[in-house]
Amino acid sequence: MKKTTKLLALVCATALGETNTQVKHYLMLGEDGYAEHVTDDARTDTIVLVSLDTKYNRVILTSILRDSKINNPRGNETKINLLYKNHGFSGIISCLERELDIQIEGAILVNFENVKPVIDALGGVDIEIDQNEYLAIRSILLGKDPNMPDGSGLVHMTGRIALAYMRNRWDTLDGSSGGDFSRTERQRKVLTQLLDKCRNLSLSELSDVYNAISDGVETDMTALELLTAIQHGYSLLQAPLCEYRIPADGTYRYGELNGSSVLSAN
Repeated sequence: MKKTTKLLALVCATALGETNTQVKHYLMLGEDGYAEHVTDDARTDTIVLVSLDTKYNRVILTSILRDSKINNPRGNETKINLLYKNHGFSGIISCLERELDIQIEGAILVNFENVKPVIDALGGVDIEIDQNEYLAIRSILLGKDPNMPDGSGLVHMTGRIALAYMRNRWDTLDGSSGGDFSRTERQRKVLTQLLDKCRNLSLSELSDVYNAISDGVETDMTALELLTAIQHGYSLLQAPLCEYRIPADGTYRYGELNGSSVLSAN
């Protein structure tokens, strides 16, 4: 992953400034499962680095694809989505700090099922979908939802519909393209809208949003550190959002590790 993360270093140098120390990085991990609570042995199929930059007044969301190859704390090659499962918060944080040359303030692990009530509490999201995305949503939900979209176009999504949208990995009906690249893009679209909806909330209301999903969240942060993170994020609610992805186009090749497909740096 080293060569791939050199690209992020260039991104950070441009977006954050090489001498910028007024940025705090937090790691958001998501279990893409159907259990009601987080589990210790689940793979983190969603990995998003949230960078709060008060110097340049921006919030940066960087998705890290789950099939990216990285060295674990022991120096052995592995898929990045296995780091939390095998090494916990400290393992995945230390590996990303090593690769990205940053300090991560803390991490949270969220079960996607617990994101649904938050989306509903914030009034849902409005997303433009194509025909294949519409059919994928129908397939995931077996066509059984009173709020099922009628077809492609701008769709108002409840939490359940939005979660099906975020779980979709395919762009075409035969599954020949898309994969995690498209899925992380969909996740960023939903996260961006949720952050936009939070712009009109008070700090107390924002804390209530977190409390609504706290039963489905694990974290390595103390209560005071969480409050500090919420306050820090609240100070940037009106800031523009920037989105990046690791690996970026042209920086990776497909490989194999232990019989499983991985993304390796060029």
